[in-house]
Amino acid sequence: MASTEKQSQAGLLLVWPILTQMKNIEGWLGEDEADLLMAAATRVITKLPKSHAVVEVGSYCGRATFVLASVAKALRPETKIYAIDPHDGKVGALDQGIQSMPPSLEKLKKNLAGAGLTDSVVILPSHSWEVAWDKPIGLLFIDALHDYANVSRDFYHFEPWLAPGAYVAFHDYADYYPGVKTFVNEILATGQYEKVHCASSMMVMRKITERAPALPKKTGKSAK
Repeated sequence: MASTEKQSQAGLLLVWPILTQMKNIEGWLGEDEADLLMAAATRVITKLPKSHAVVEVGSYCGRATFVLASVAKALRPETKIYAIDPHDGKVGALDQGIQSMPPSLEKLKKNLAGAGLTDSVVILPSHSWEVAWDKPIGLLFIDALHDYANVSRDFYHFEPWLAPGAYVAFHDYADYYPGVKTFVNEILATGQYEKVHCASSMMVMRKITERAPALPKKTGKSAK
């Protein structure tokens, strides 16, 4: 089976080896969800300007981080994945209950190093709102605490930096986390974002490119 490193050297993105290797990393991302996330990342990395960042909010042990970094390394090695997570062991949602897990920073580093992806990821061990950001974003993936307050705070902290045509992915868009579903539905209802696809609990939307205002209709006779 081809390794992620060999894929990168060949300049190819082979989905199945990434999905297979992903299973060795602790986390909750399913194969169909990872496939959709890879599709969004591929679109951003190959079609949007190189200056546009890929930002992940909520990394845990790096299952999705591995997926995103594998895409970046294969298609545009200079692309960095910004992985934001305080790694305090708290998972879940305020309205559904918070579970306390062991801190995950060292596991994340080990998993990335084992896959040869250390140089592809910028690890920011912080809460999203503690990160001072100043780069255009092509893909924003939100998968931290799954209650309405935290999801909205994660999103709005980075929304000003979303480029026209940028993609936003939310994990756990499902009935078991009603806060995520409510927030995502509200965002879609604004008309500023359009649904791209949903696989299991992975929802991907796209920021609608700003359109030029329509020219006013001419009235009366034109001046000569």
